[in-house]
Amino acid sequence: MITCKEFMAVFGDYWEGEVAADVRRQMEGHLSHCRTCHVVLDSTGKTVKIVTESGSFDLPDEATKPIVAQIMARIRQHLAS
Repeated sequence: MITCKEFMAVFGDYWEGEVAADVRRQMEGHLSHCRTCHVVLDSTGKTVKIVTESGSFDLPDEATKPIVAQIMARIRQHLAS
């Protein structure tokens, strides 16, 4: 079983479907037992849906990638403490 810290380290790749099948299984196993990470996943999904459906946030990848990286770093830092 992976830890929350390990989950968050690859969360972005998991979200984008860019992890190996065995990593995906480990992450899904973790999600089935960890409410905190499940809430992060659920909140991320809801946020992405709101933003994409609103059409008001049309930013290029070079603008959004640093923002996502910073958010993920803060989440990892929070989980590590």
